[in-house]
Amino acid sequence: MHIILFRIFPLLLLLAFGLPGSALYAQAIPQVKPQINDSAVSNSVKDTEATGKESTDQLSAIMQSLQEKRKQRKALQQQLAKATQEDEKKDLQQRIDELKAVIKQLNHSFEQVIIGGLDLDPFLDASTRPFDWKEELILATKPIIDALKDLTEKPRKIEKLRGDISLLHEQRKLIDLALDAMARFQPDTMAQPTKQEFESVTQKWLQRQADNIQDLEIARSQLVSLEESNKDWWQSLKTGMVDFVQGRGLTLTIAILTAFTVWMLMRGLLWLYQKKLVSPGNRNSIKVRLAGYAYRMLTGLLVILAVLITFYLANDFLLLTLAIILLIAIALSLRHILPRYINETRLLLDIGPVRIGERVVYNGLPMQVRSINVHSLLRNPDLKGIVRLPLNALDDMVSRPDIDEPWFPCRPGEYVMLSDGRFGEVLEQTLELVLLQMKGSLVQFPAADFFRLDLLNLSRKGFVVVVTFGIDYQHQAQCLDEVPTRFREALEHALAQAEFSDKIVSLLVEFKEANTNSLDYLIVVNCKGEAASSYFTINRLIQKTCVEVCNREHWVIPFTQLTVHQGEGFQALSDRNMQIHQQLNA
Repeated sequence: MHIILFRIFPLLLLLAFGLPGSALYAQAIPQVKPQINDSAVSNSVKDTEATGKESTDQLSAIMQSLQEKRKQRKALQQQLAKATQEDEKKDLQQRIDELKAVIKQLNHSFEQVIIGGLDLDPFLDASTRPFDWKEELILATKPIIDALKDLTEKPRKIEKLRGDISLLHEQRKLIDLALDAMARFQPDTMAQPTKQEFESVTQKWLQRQADNIQDLEIARSQLVSLEESNKDWWQSLKTGMVDFVQGRGLTLTIAILTAFTVWMLMRGLLWLYQKKLVSPGNRNSIKVRLAGYAYRMLTGLLVILAVLITFYLANDFLLLTLAIILLIAIALSLRHILPRYINETRLLLDIGPVRIGERVVYNGLPMQVRSINVHSLLRNPDLKGIVRLPLNALDDMVSRPDIDEPWFPCRPGEYVMLSDGRFGEVLEQTLELVLLQMKGSLVQFPAADFFRLDLLNLSRKGFVVVVTFGIDYQHQAQCLDEVPTRFREALEHALAQAEFSDKIVSLLVEFKEANTNSLDYLIVVNCKGEAASSYFTINRLIQKTCVEVCNREHWVIPFTQLTVHQGEGFQALSDRNMQIHQQLNA
C-alpha cells in the first residue's frame, strides 16, 4: 500500500497544482479550457481575413454535398415506404442511417468552418447521454478525470486529426483505383438495367471522392488552426500561471493558512492547560498523557476538516476529491500497520512493557528510561552520554522498577582491583568505553565487558588490607600473648604517623595458625574508601613494621624449608647398595 501511495502522490500533486506539466507536454498548451484574450481575437481576425475566400468555398462545397445527401435520404425514404420485402427494407434502412450520420457530420463540419474549429463539448447536454452504472460509480472521481482530459485534450485532437488525414489519404488512393477501374467500362454498350445500376455505383464512388476531398480539406484546416494556437506557448504558459495563482493557488494558500491557524489555536490551548491546570509532578501520569494524545488527535482531525471545508466553500471539487483520495489511501495503509501503532500508543501512554523511570538492559548495560516519545531517551546515571531510540525500538524491551541498586560498578575517581590482581584508577567511563590508569599507563575496556568483570571497588564502601606474618617455632612460649601485643602496639604507632591515619577505621592482630614452618598471625587493617589509592602502601607499611618488631625483639623470621624423612624401605635399599659395592671391591 505504501508503494501505491508513493506512486499516486506525484500524480495528485500534479493535478492539484493545475497540471503544470501540460505546458511542456504539448508545447505550452493551455492547462484549462481555452481562454479568449485580445491578442488571440486579433490573430483570429487576421487569419479569417486572409483565408476568407477559402472558407467560403469550403462552406459552399459542404452545403452542396449536404443538399445532395438530403435528396438521397428523401429518395431512400420514399423507396422504403414502397418496399414490400423485409430484406429490401433492412437494406434501405441501413443506407438511410448511414446518410443520417453523414448529414450530421456535414452539419457539424459546416458549423466548425464558420466558428473557426472551436470545441463545442461544453454545450453538450449531459442528460441525453445513456445511463452507465460505471460512470455513476466513478462520479466522485470525475474532477480528476476531467483534469486528466484537459491535460492531453489538445495533443489528442492534433494526433486524431493527423490520423484522420492519413486515413483519408489511404481512402483517396482506393477511390482513385476504383474510379480507374470503372473507366474501363463502356456504359453505352450495356443493357438499360445494367447501365442504371452501373451509373448508380459510379455516382456513389464519385460522391465518395467529393466527400473525401471535402473531409480532407476540413481536417487540414482544423489541424492548421490547432497548430497555430500552439505557437504562442509563452503567452499560454503565462495565462495558465496567472489562472493558477488567482484560482487554485489562492485556494491552496487559504487552506494552508486555515490549517495553520487551527493548529496554532489548539496548540495554544494545550499549552495553557498544561501550564495553568497541570502540576509538574502529574505531567507524566497516565491520565494526563492520555488526555494529551487524545487532544493531539482531535487537533489533527480539526486541521483536516478545516482544509476540506476550505476546498468545499471555494467550490474547488478537484482539490476536494484529491484530498479525500489521499485520506482514503492513508487510511488503507494504516490498516496494515495498525497493530504496531497500537503497541506504540501503549508505550506513549506509559502502560506498555517499557515505562518511564524504570530499568532496562540495552547493549548489555542497565539503562534508565528518561522519556518515551517519538524518540525515546535512555541514560545510565553513572555513564556519560544518552541513547536516543525510535519508538518502535522499545517493542522488544521489557523494563522493571528500580530497587535502589547500582547502575555501574564504579565511577570516575574511584579505585578498582580486577580479578587478576591489577589495580587502577577509573579516569572516565562512557556508554562505549571505560578508561583506567594502571601502573602509570592508560587501559581501556568496552563498557559492556567491563560491567561483567569480577572486580573490587575499593573506594565505594571502604576496604581491608589482610596480611599474614609468621615467626619461628622457637618463640612458641610467648606467641599467644607477648607477640601479638608487640605487633599491635607497633602497628598502631606506625599507622598513626602515616598520612592516611585519619582514614584508618580499625586494626586487628590475632594468632592465626601454627603453620608448617612458622607461627602465623593475621593482621587486618580496615580503611575508608578515601584511602584506596594507598592500598599497596598500607600493605608495605604492615610488612615493614612487623619486620622492625622482630629485629628489635630478636624474633626469628622463618623461611620455607624442605624436610626429608627416611623410612624402613629407604634403609633396606641403602644396605643392599652397600653389599653390592663391597662385592665389586672384593
